[in-house]
Amino acid sequence: MLEVIVPAYNAGRFLRQALDSVAAQIRRPELVTVVDDRSTDNTALVALGAAAHYGDALPIRLRRNTGMRGPAAARNLALRESRAEFVALLDADDRLRPDHHRLLLAAIGSCPDAVASFGDATLFGPQGVTLKSRLAKSGMAKLAASEVAPGFYSPLNGMFGPLLKSGVFDTSACLLRRDAALAAGLFDETLRHGEDTDLFLRMALKGRFVFTRETVMDKRQHDANLTDRRNAIEFCRAKVMTLMKFYAEAETWKLSREQKDMVDAELSRALDSYTYHASRAGAVRYGDALQLARSARQPGIALKPRHLTRMMLVGMGFGAAVGIVDNDVSAR
Repeated sequence: MLEVIVPAYNAGRFLRQALDSVAAQIRRPELVTVVDDRSTDNTALVALGAAAHYGDALPIRLRRNTGMRGPAAARNLALRESRAEFVALLDADDRLRPDHHRLLLAAIGSCPDAVASFGDATLFGPQGVTLKSRLAKSGMAKLAASEVAPGFYSPLNGMFGPLLKSGVFDTSACLLRRDAALAAGLFDETLRHGEDTDLFLRMALKGRFVFTRETVMDKRQHDANLTDRRNAIEFCRAKVMTLMKFYAEAETWKLSREQKDMVDAELSRALDSYTYHASRAGAVRYGDALQLARSARQPGIALKPRHLTRMMLVGMGFGAAVGIVDNDVSAR
């Protein structure tokens, strides 16, 4: 059984297109669950309208969160209630290609120990396609991989390393084994950004990821995207929080020495990146970065002269001068 889970907050203008793309699947799911995160627009009405339109041909149910709790809590609500073996995660503003389910089910089915499968994606906006290949952009396409079945591949060294460095694939471009997601602890509901990579990292420690180079979805760019560049500082902080958890719980997750070293090195880079953004955002944010660096026992990162200088220049109203300091900044 396959279920599609769609977290939605004020997604009325895009949700019907997302649900229509599920209806257009060559291999339709047995159930679609839309979780309304207490929207203030017509999101619920759009979901109910699609349910009435498709009827038994595409069962769509609407669930409502107890409050505006974010995409992690919305997905968890549906994952806990689900009885499906496989779950596809679809953001309410994205569109799936007709082969999404067929390809990703075949990919995950090609490996008994696979916990997730994923494919490529494009980015599009009002002006058309802005990125043709997410896997090329993230570097996934260049990583060494073995062919586990015709057209399906598994990274030779697993997904933990690549996921530490960046978001390798889009959430709507993947499919999960539900029991593997449950065993990994589901989404961290304290995170409003980067919660998907946080879960995928934990899942990568429990099994294999398999991917196809075929494009399986199109990610929409718009003014309300959580992944908009304006939220870069939030994603930087979320990455720090995720890495600090792994650093603190290395024994729980049975990290190897090599994996511990990878987490440690990436945590240093993430702290440096967050401090960069925090120093441009003012004293309060900079104080938060310093506190996190101290908690990670790496206070020197937040106290680097270039970060201190940048923060002071911004605080004194000389924001235009930070470019001089930024010439010496490698992590942004």
